[in-house]
Amino acid sequence: MAILTGIIYLVVGLIACFFGSRFYRIVLALSGFVAGYHIVSGLLVGQPETSQIIGAIVGGIIGAVLFWTFYKFSQVLFGAFLGLVLATIIGNSFNLDNTIALILAIVLMIIGAVLGNAMADTMIRLGTAFAGSGQAIGGLAAITAAAGIALPLTDPTHGGANADSTAGIITLIAVVVLGIVGYLFQSRNPTEAS
Repeated sequence: MAILTGIIYLVVGLIACFFGSRFYRIVLALSGFVAGYHIVSGLLVGQPETSQIIGAIVGGIIGAVLFWTFYKFSQVLFGAFLGLVLATIIGNSFNLDNTIALILAIVLMIIGAVLGNAMADTMIRLGTAFAGSGQAIGGLAAITAAAGIALPLTDPTHGGANADSTAGIITLIAVVVLGIVGYLFQSRNPTEAS
């Protein structure tokens, strides 16, 4: 199951990272598949492997249909999500009280949603490049771990990089570098479908 999941993450991540704006709706459906697959496979931990695989694939198909159907709202969601991530980083960095952190999260999510809507093309390129790079590195980490190959990587889709860990730092650098390369690649190549 781990190798199959890793392959799905790696392939979808690379497609999203480099072709996210060009084939946006397809990439969004693939990302929906990954999200649904990930959620259902997490819910079915401890079940027989066949049940996990079938359930995860069904969850992936449902996720793909939902993401395909509601694609027009995605840049708003990308912006809101980036606002939430920024609020989480600020809240954790400054050890903010829960109420203040919640207010900050709501404010930054609203600002992010507005900016996401106003800067749709840029938000799509940023969102797909960096989400794709995280998925791809997570897939590579899962594949190598399942195959017993020792690479200094952690899975950024399950807990992120740890500042005390060499593997975490290498993973963070890999995600950022691949995300930047993907964003630049998408920016240099015209969008055909959005």
